[in-house]
Amino acid sequence: MFRNLSTFGLPLSGRPSELIELALSFGFDSMDIDLVDFQQQADTFSVQHARRLMVSARLKCGMFILPVDLGGNDESFNRDLQALPRQLELAQSTEASRAVATVLPGSNVLPFKDSFELYRTRLDTVGDLLTSRGVSLGLTFVPEAESRAGMEHQFIHTFEGLLGLVAAAHPAVGIVVDAWALHVTGESLDLIDQVPKGRIVEVRLSDAPRDVPTEQLQASSRLMPGETGLINGSALLMRAEQAGFDGPVTPWADRLTLVGRGREKIVKLAGDRMEAVWKEAGLPILPRWFTPVAKEPMGRFGMDEIYSGSDRSDRGSY
Repeated sequence: MFRNLSTFGLPLSGRPSELIELALSFGFDSMDIDLVDFQQQADTFSVQHARRLMVSARLKCGMFILPVDLGGNDESFNRDLQALPRQLELAQSTEASRAVATVLPGSNVLPFKDSFELYRTRLDTVGDLLTSRGVSLGLTFVPEAESRAGMEHQFIHTFEGLLGLVAAAHPAVGIVVDAWALHVTGESLDLIDQVPKGRIVEVRLSDAPRDVPTEQLQASSRLMPGETGLINGSALLMRAEQAGFDGPVTPWADRLTLVGRGREKIVKLAGDRMEAVWKEAGLPILPRWFTPVAKEPMGRFGMDEIYSGSDRSDRGSY
């Protein structure tokens, strides 16, 4: 397993060079890639130019969000599907081998059975394309009751329900084990043992407030891992390790819970919390390939100091 920084999981903004710098500084081994932005960089300059910073930083690519609306209408799905081969080609050029997609928790049009068949058939179509590029897809779900409010037909909103879809889906399709989602639904970690072998794609760690009943939790309550200690992240990591998982572990928190904390403080805190849960789970922490230099009063490294021997004309690209 390796520690992954996501600008989706911890809503962060900034130039790629700045975000890569923070990931390196605070103990992360990989970063998610924004495939849409990467494509813009690659089409404007070149693939080699777009990926130079990640290569120089020796960071793995954690995952990318599948740019396909699996639950959308036929027109949007077919449009996304037409663009997907080129996008997967770019993902392959970054050595990205994991994508993630979210299953909608309900529909105002399709009942459960029809929604299930829609996802199954579309995942078969997408799965063939993913397999051709060596990419696995992890499905995740939306557990909060607020997400289903007002929907005529409810769909998958539990880990057990998602397991049923994964079992019927293309072999390239797996699952995201999300500590927050399991906590909200009240499901046991024992369900991790039911994931088909090799089909855990990502693990996400979060925490929850102690003063809010589980059934009343909203997405905006999702806290940084280790914030209250209510969710046992180390227990989840140990179960994932026992299941043979060796992929990205990503800290995840809602933007509203991070208000007032600057970008560097957020990443530093996430790095510290990930290191703590890593040690608690008894997982090895490999030595860094570089020794960070002392920070300046502004609290920022210079890319020149980290990559003293590299060509710096690629700042601002991946």
